[in-house]
Amino acid sequence: MKRIALMAALSLVALTASRAAEYKVTAGEVARTLKTAAAGDRIVIRDGVYRDMELKWLGHGAEGAPISIEAETPGGVVFTGGSTLRFAGEWLVISGLDFRGGFAPRGSVVEFRYGREVADDCRLTDCVIDSYNPVRRDVAYSYVLMFGRRNRVDHCELSGKLNLGVTLIVMLNEERSQQNHHRIDHNVFGYRPVYGSNGAETIRVGTSHQAYTSSNTVIEDNLFDRCNGEVEVISIKSSDNIIRNNRFWECEGVLALRHGDRNEACGNVFVGNGRRNTGGVRVVNAGHRVHGNRFYGLAGGRFFSALALMNAVPNSLPNRYCLVEDVEIRDNLFVGCSNIEFGTGRDLERTLAPERVLFEGNTIVNDALTEPYIAVDDVRGISFKNNKVDLAGKFAADGFKTVKAKVAAAPSYEEMAEGCGVQARKTAETAAAQGGVIEVAAGEDLPAAVERAGAGCTVRLTVPGGDYVIDRALVVGKPLTIEAAEGVAERPVIRFAGDKPDNMVTIADGGSLCIKGIAFSGAPEPGKSMAKAGISTAADMIRPYTLTVDGCEFADFGESGFFAVKGTQATFAERVEIRNSLFRNLSGDAVNYAAEREDKGRYNADDMIIENCSFFRMLGLAINIYRGGSDESTAGPYVTIRGCNFEDCCNKERGSVIRAIGPQVMEISGCNFSNSGRGGASIRLDEATWEKIDIFDCNFWNAGRIVTMTDDVVRGGITHDEPRYADAAAFDFRRK
Repeated sequence: MKRIALMAALSLVALTASRAAEYKVTAGEVARTLKTAAAGDRIVIRDGVYRDMELKWLGHGAEGAPISIEAETPGGVVFTGGSTLRFAGEWLVISGLDFRGGFAPRGSVVEFRYGREVADDCRLTDCVIDSYNPVRRDVAYSYVLMFGRRNRVDHCELSGKLNLGVTLIVMLNEERSQQNHHRIDHNVFGYRPVYGSNGAETIRVGTSHQAYTSSNTVIEDNLFDRCNGEVEVISIKSSDNIIRNNRFWECEGVLALRHGDRNEACGNVFVGNGRRNTGGVRVVNAGHRVHGNRFYGLAGGRFFSALALMNAVPNSLPNRYCLVEDVEIRDNLFVGCSNIEFGTGRDLERTLAPERVLFEGNTIVNDALTEPYIAVDDVRGISFKNNKVDLAGKFAADGFKTVKAKVAAAPSYEEMAEGCGVQARKTAETAAAQGGVIEVAAGEDLPAAVERAGAGCTVRLTVPGGDYVIDRALVVGKPLTIEAAEGVAERPVIRFAGDKPDNMVTIADGGSLCIKGIAFSGAPEPGKSMAKAGISTAADMIRPYTLTVDGCEFADFGESGFFAVKGTQATFAERVEIRNSLFRNLSGDAVNYAAEREDKGRYNADDMIIENCSFFRMLGLAINIYRGGSDESTAGPYVTIRGCNFEDCCNKERGSVIRAIGPQVMEISGCNFSNSGRGGASIRLDEATWEKIDIFDCNFWNAGRIVTMTDDVVRGGITHDEPRYADAAAFDFRRK
């Protein structure tokens, strides 16, 4: 009887295939064609660039005879502008489409639903979504939302995401999308820079509300290439999922079993190459199996560790930290990884150590360590069996045996990328930096020179002490250097004399700036407006930038709202370096990276170095950095303030010379605070117990105190001597 049924099914498929039709249409004609298309039909979209298309497709194929919707040439159909795709029905295969350089006006870029209908047994394959971003990075949406059941996303490339929002989400918000058995495989999830807050995961399965709902999603054989958005590269927030045979290349984050039970992580490979914050697997909740994974050169700690078993909150709500229990960690290989942690996150709230954990058959190789793991809390709930270690010295403990381990080298990027992503695509080559030098004399139109400069160009101010009066901002929308001519005895001076307030320099989207040897003067021009800032970011930016300020001067700005160097809200610097510069006679802040005030863990610059600078006669704060809230999804900002002098700065009541709220790694060293912070504080901190704050080798003369939450930040070398300067009258505050 079964043989007869099988033969009948095969006959039906063969009959359907023989009757299958092929339609060649434009993208706008697909929806209408689907109304008459039958199972097994093929809809071919003509090559072309399609702009502002709201694609809404509903079709009904059959098992063994899906309806195929495909590009005439893979990659030849490009959607851009405000184009999005919604599709639903059964047994649809969508392939060869590219979404490039556009944005999603509403919702996400691609969704496995259309109206109230969802997709079942559908496939998105050989497609690209690249650089599909809004104008502001705090506008949130995803690239792909998966609804329904038994859908597949494979051999696609999702990259270039810069805005808030998870790249791909498996949605479990209703019963017909639960126990979905989706498959996400052989994709490339491309470079995603550090976002600077929570909400920038690459894949998320469910939410904390669905922690104990079975998703049954399989994530396998994908490449995650520098997916650095936040600590959770993959965030599992549901139960009964499998994450296997994936490759993580230099990802500053982890595979997080964040909420839910009975998830399995196996056969995955993590290669960090020693990069900061590269991590492996973090475990919360119960019943998980972590086995057969390989971890190479991971340098992250705490939440970014190669392996982190979290401490739990007693009687925790599902959206906090539930007990790690009944977990198996077997047959994993750790080579050159800095942190394996048990009890990660222990604090006054997270007090429950893991229980009934089996750590068996693992191999740990590290010639820089003398112990295989870090016990942040009690490890009596962990059973150690048959583990092998090859460390800097012999390690003796139950469940561990010292051996001379022979392990395979970490795979190369090419080996990890093999078999993942789309077919070959012909894309336009990126133009190389143009370079070159544009020389500008005093009296010439400096903003125009900056506008016509190509990427990588140098705009050189040639007149020593020359007066460069500008009536509008220097808008830097590309990588650019602005500098004084080499060897000039006196800095060229930029002054603002516009009809309405503007920045002197605005870093716009796509811009990065190196500025050297320039003076910014706030001396007012009769009848003209004052500048808003010396160097500031634009209001709307999506791409991260870098800023280097070297040997510059900012002087004589009498407005309290003026900031010499400023990062605006919803902008993000990968790196800011301010060296050898002078800030004097300022009513506002000198360096202000404190625009994110919503206390959601967001901040404006990842790395900030302020070195060998002098601050004199300031009403505002010399340095103001803010990262509010208690979110632990990021590892920054990293702040270094070294060798700086603060003379007569911010002496008002409750003021601060340096206010640093929330940097997670900070060093203040070799600095001098003289006649500063008398009405409040020289240094005002608001640090958590786990943040690494070091203050050492600093001098305080007639200066305010250090305000700290933990009283554990001063490392020594503190003096209270009256400073002697090289030539204070000439604003040379180098100490003799």
